[in-house]
Amino acid sequence: MRAHARRVARAARAASSRAHVASTSASSAPGATTKTTIGIEIVGTRRRGLGIAASSSSRAAFSAARGFAAAATGGGGGGGQGPVGWKSLAVACVTGGGLLYVYGEQRNKRLAAIKEGPSAGKASIGGHFTLKCANENGKAFSTTSLRGKFALLYFGFTMCPDICPDELEKMAECVDHVAAAGKEIVPVFVSIDPERDTVKRVKEYVKEFHPKLIGLTGSVDACKNAAKKYRVYYHKTGEEDDADYLVDHSIIMYLVDDNGDFVTFYGKNFEAKAMADAILEQMKRLGR
Repeated sequence: MRAHARRVARAARAASSRAHVASTSASSAPGATTKTTIGIEIVGTRRRGLGIAASSSSRAAFSAARGFAAAATGGGGGGGQGPVGWKSLAVACVTGGGLLYVYGEQRNKRLAAIKEGPSAGKASIGGHFTLKCANENGKAFSTTSLRGKFALLYFGFTMCPDICPDELEKMAECVDHVAAAGKEIVPVFVSIDPERDTVKRVKEYVKEFHPKLIGLTGSVDACKNAAKKYRVYYHKTGEEDDADYLVDHSIIMYLVDDNGDFVTFYGKNFEAKAMADAILEQMKRLGR
């Protein structure tokens, strides 16, 4: 029943997302300039299970490329301007490529840091933080309270159209597989969009996936601190004044042991059963 309810909720969110894209694509008035919002979901950089959920990360480069194509064909609606020269087109293409390169470098540095894992003597990923627990109506929640139990952390946002719901459904299934083997793991959702993810919103959101799922949010600085400890990549996309912006972010679940220490991570390409088996193996390796 719970899985069916989650599927129904996800379908409703998807329909809402499609309706928003359609509405923002329409002209505001006859003769007015049409502003089209294109939502692009990209999953890339699957290195050892890593992924990035990107909604419009390369928007600037795409816009530049669209402009280059219009100029090369004499389009763009500009009073009879002719084609540009090949030299100008080449310069423009290099500029567009540069935008993609800069974005890629920033993203890859984050992923490389995660791939390095714990450093000698001291973990480079993980650490305790305190946020507001949505399940308890905003009561302060420190991850130190998870000591004695293994935990699985996922960083996302409630307005995510499909990546986050898919991953949280997978997390819920994984938790049930681990429970079926006689072990316990606590699922935790941490918001990276606290400006919209209020305590009330997160509380309702986590109910859709699993009764044991803990939802955490807080101030912008507090959530940023939590994400920084786990080297989570995230970046707000879209116009600054657009209330329906999306957030590009890494698609990773972090396994924390019963001492509160980071153990390993699982990327998007892990299925629920395979991830549960891997977690059980880690528990066995650690003598739990």
